[in-house]
Parts: sequence; structure tokens; C-alpha cells
Amino acid sequence: MPVPFHPVRYAASRPWAKRVAHLFEYGGKTAVADCDALLQRTLRAAPSGTGRDAARQEAEWLLAQAYGHFVRHGRQLLLCDAALDAALAATHPPKALPPAPILPLTACFIALPDGCGVYVHSDEEGAWQVLMLAAGFARENNAWWRQDAEVLALTLRGGDSLQLPDIAAVQPWRAALLSLFNHLALLMQPRCQLAAASSPARQAEALRRGELPVRRLSWQGNLVQSEAYGKEGYWRRQTAGGAERLVWVPPR
Repeated sequence: MPVPFHPVRYAASRPWAKRVAHLFEYGGKTAVADCDALLQRTLRAAPSGTGRDAARQEAEWLLAQAYGHFVRHGRQLLLCDAALDAALAATHPPKALPPAPILPLTACFIALPDGCGVYVHSDEEGAWQVLMLAAGFARENNAWWRQDAEVLALTLRGGDSLQLPDIAAVQPWRAALLSLFNHLALLMQPRCQLAAASSPARQAEALRRGELPVRRLSWQGNLVQSEAYGKEGYWRRQTAGGAERLVWVPPR
């Protein structure tokens, strides 16, 4: 079933959203450069001095780029089913990403259980480009230039350590980042199932209603939804046929 367009609602309030979507869908190799020029013009015309704030310029640029890749690759929203969501929440994240990360989609938006959301796309070098949005981002009834651009940008590569640095800037994002790391590692698991997307006609109709077609993540096996597990889940490395992989052991 489609869900409301809530995770990416900010796009509807930004004056650049439709034009950025068009550039990334039809603009080819010049899309990024054209998007940058469009954003500069938009920010210069914004009220309240938005265009003169360097931090705000950077945040808006990151949002526009992430949204463009999201649109280019099908506007796919990933959600875990209830049992998998609960099991991941009771699992310690891995210490490092799998050595060869592969997304089921080139770009997607992952809705995290704490109300945050994250855009992820794979770049030409195979790294994950990540843009996290804080919970409550793009609140309703606010002019777009008054909305706090609460975002965090990351580049993650296979084998990278996932140990969070003990610095003040990261602490507000700690819970969301730990959840994200579990989600990214989960997408490498052969027992992770991705529900088929809706038909192109249904997807187009959902988008017209302001909704997103959902790709539902589930686990092949018995996961019992529980508020309190006796044992927490964990990740372990397994070597088979000379290759190493990361294996998830769900909580019990």
C-alpha cells in the first residue's frame, strides 16, 4: 500500500523541486551543473537573506542533489515490515560496512523508525552517498525559507568503520545513524526480501496523489514482533568459499 509523501514533503514546498526533478529525469549529464545554477538563482531570490547564508546554501544544494537522484531512479521508498523493524531496533549495528556494498536500487529513500529519513544513492565509484533529514524536517505551514535545513551528509564505502566519533555534531544524529547502519547492512543479506514495486500505472497514480510507491523489506524466516527480546541481535563475519560476508543473527 502507498504511504503519504511525508518523508520527502520538503520537496513540495521548495520552488526548485519540480525543475530539479525535470533536470534529473531529462537533463542527462548536465543535470548536476544545471541544478547548481538553478539553485543559485532560487536562493538569490529568496526572502530573509537565505541566499547569503553559506550553511543554508550548502544544505539546500545537498537536498536538491539528493532529491534529483531520488527522482531519476524511480522515487523508491523503502520500509521494513513491523517484525523486521522491531528486530533491527534490538540489534547492535555492525562495526564496519560489508566489503562490497550493493543496493537493491541505485537510489532510494529509507524511512527510519525514529522519524528521521535518509536519501541513499550509489555513485559512479560504488560508494554510498547519504543525506539524512532530521525528524520533523519541512514542517507544514512554514514558508520554505523559514524551515531549518537539518541535514547530515555522509559518504560510506565498503569496509568503512561504523564507529561513531564522540563529537558534539554527531550526537543528535546518533540513534538515526545506528539505525541507518543496520538498514544498509541488512540490504546485503540474501534472506532480506524486497517486495515487488507497483506497476508503472499505479506508481504514476500514487505520485499524482502525492504518495510514494513502497518497496517493502522483510526477512525470510520467522521473526516475532516483540517489545522485549531476551537476547539482542548482532552481526558476525562468515567466510565461505574464500569470500567473507556479514551475517545478521536476529534477536531472540
